[in-house]
Amino acid sequence: MEPATVRKWLSTPALDYVIAGVLALMVVFGTDYPSVLALGLLATIPQAIRRQRPVIMLGMTLLGGLGLGALLFMRQLPLYSISGSVVLAVLVSAVLSLYTLLGLLSRTLAWALTTVIAITFVLAGVLLMSDDPANALFLAALAVGAALVTDLGRSRSKVREVEQEGVDQLIEAQREQAVLAERARIAREMHDVVAHSISMVAVQAEAAPYTLQGLSEETKAEFAEIAHSARTTLAEMRRLLGVLRADIPTGPETAPQPGLARLDSLIGQHDGEVDLDVVGEPADLPQAVDVSAYRILQECLANAARHAPGSRVSIELAHRPNLLVIRVANDGPAAEIGSGGHGLIGMRERAVGLGGWFAAEPVAGGGFLVRAGLPLD
Repeated sequence: MEPATVRKWLSTPALDYVIAGVLALMVVFGTDYPSVLALGLLATIPQAIRRQRPVIMLGMTLLGGLGLGALLFMRQLPLYSISGSVVLAVLVSAVLSLYTLLGLLSRTLAWALTTVIAITFVLAGVLLMSDDPANALFLAALAVGAALVTDLGRSRSKVREVEQEGVDQLIEAQREQAVLAERARIAREMHDVVAHSISMVAVQAEAAPYTLQGLSEETKAEFAEIAHSARTTLAEMRRLLGVLRADIPTGPETAPQPGLARLDSLIGQHDGEVDLDVVGEPADLPQAVDVSAYRILQECLANAARHAPGSRVSIELAHRPNLLVIRVANDGPAAEIGSGGHGLIGMRERAVGLGGWFAAEPVAGGGFLVRAGLPLD
């Protein structure tokens, strides 16, 4: 059995049930006196609820232990009525109860209480049991031992919390970095698409005074202003892209932006069966829509390979007059993708950035479905 499995089992109530059952059996087979049996069970059986109801457990075990002590002190019971197994069972229950109580207190209060208990046992051994103080000193040592074990467990829990916090921070940092990288790629692709159109506007505006005859000076000035505005817009877009990519360590991509014309190649690279269904008459798509549609399909196939390897992927592209509808589904049993994944965020940002819509959800019975609508105008 792996250590992690052992730790998990030790932290479950099942262990408490076992301990309570063993201690109760030690009491049952250790005495014939009804009063000892009743008080002994009261002092041991509550260990079964040590984690769920610690306060109730502490009250019941304390009542049972004090009851046995009171009967012996008032000589209502002969010493031989309580066998060694009963004493051991009650003693183990007392140590577990003290351990539980110390765990409920702060570190300072836990050690203060332990000190009081230890000093009380030592004084009782020296003053009341001067002939044989060993038992009292042993009980004092048990109390200190329980405090040390509690403190060790508290320290380990703190270390695990710090380690888990570090892991969580690392995962969050990686997730944020991935989101930033995807967002920068979206911005870069949108820049490449829009930059071409704005560049054409600038070129045409600059060339208009030379290609059109009879333009007034005011008209020429307007064309010059249009060209200047277009160039300024291009500069601002490049500056914004630089800001978006400032924290991304990867270098710029110089390859042409992909589109649905490369969809067959993308599907061929996927390790699994892919069904492609094209509905409607394909038309020339705006470049921004073409790039975004390709990236969404690319991310869907990557998610299917990552989260549902071997699953069958169905892609449907519906060409409508003013809308491209994308539907991607897979039938993998482990296909559900967490909502915190940066891939879903990137796909949603692409669709919404074009004025469209996006939805992603697990399918009843297994699988995952992604739907997106990209406006064409």
